[in-house]
Parts: sequence; C-alpha cells; structure tokens
Amino acid sequence: MNSPLYLLFYAALCLSLASCSLRQPAVVTQDYALKLPAPAAGPAGTRDITVLPLTSAPTASGQMLLYRTSDVRYESDFYNRFLAPPAQVLTSELRQWLTASKAGVVRNPGSPLPSDLTIQPRLTELYADYRDIKNPQAVIGMEIILIGRTDTGNQQLFRRTYRRSVPMKAVSPSAAVEGWGKGAGQIFAEFTADLRRTKP
Repeated sequence: MNSPLYLLFYAALCLSLASCSLRQPAVVTQDYALKLPAPAAGPAGTRDITVLPLTSAPTASGQMLLYRTSDVRYESDFYNRFLAPPAQVLTSELRQWLTASKAGVVRNPGSPLPSDLTIQPRLTELYADYRDIKNPQAVIGMEIILIGRTDTGNQQLFRRTYRRSVPMKAVSPSAAVEGWGKGAGQIFAEFTADLRRTKP
C-alpha cells in the first residue's frame, strides 16, 4: 500500500471509530434525597441550641451510595447517588427536627448570642449491608457530643453513639435510601429524648 492510500484508509478508519463512539448512550445516574419521618412535638424547651455542621467518617462522606458486601469489602455505586452530601443534608434535617419537636430554640452557628447547648454531630456509618443478601439492612450511625454552657464555661454533657440497622424491603437503591431515612429519624428521636433529660 502506497503512502497516499494508507493515509486515506487511516483517516476513514478514524472517522468511523469516532462516529461509533458518538452513538454510544450517555451514562445515566439516579439521584436520591433522604426523607425523614416527621417528629412528634413535645413540651416546648426554653434552652437555646446550636447545631454545628455534621462531619463524617471517610466511609460516610461520599455522594455515591455505598454497599457492604463482606466483612472487609465495600462497593460504591457510581450510578446511584445522593442529591447532596449526606452530612450536609442531615445537618439541616437535625435542625428542623429539633425545631419541629420543640426541643429548644435552634440558632444558626455564628450567632453573636451564646447558646445554652451546642451539638457536635458526626456521621459514622451509612451503607446498605448486603452480607446476608436475603436480609438486607440499611445501616446508619452517628456520634453526637452535647456541650452545655455553665457559669464556669462549657462542659461536655455526654458523648453517645447512635446506630440503626433497618430491614430493607428489597435489594435496591430506593429501599436503602428509605431505610436510611427511617433510621435517621429513629436516631434523632432518641437523641432528642436524651437531650431533654440532660441538664447542665
């Protein structure tokens, strides 16, 4: 094959490959939002409360859904994701929960007025447990530190770990997200009860 014909053949091949690649379907991803149950309103609390932004452990910080398939293996789902980072969403949800349950007067961080209570939450676990595929579980865990303001300064009132493993209706992303929402609501309800019982 002489040089001009070779170049013509090569150009036609490149155009053909480019055309094929352009016709490939785009990657489709699904986005999910966490939805928590509405809290039950209790007696109106009078203490001012500041909820700091949730931090998160490395295995609970991404927007891709996470599945646990063995004791040592976790798999991220590129095609199914949260609309926003879970820690960011749960920070807003916790503030709304405490307000709706009337646990106290919730202030935004950075308020010039000191708060009676400061909440430091951390998301420690957020995955679908598929180790027993016949019994899938939506796992969510948080560590919450409650700090109280006293005459002598701030002091840690408690540091507790809350964890829920919610049975899933099916092995599916939507079932996992539904379970996490239920679990987060259960954790917030338990924490709110603990907060009400705790006095500086």
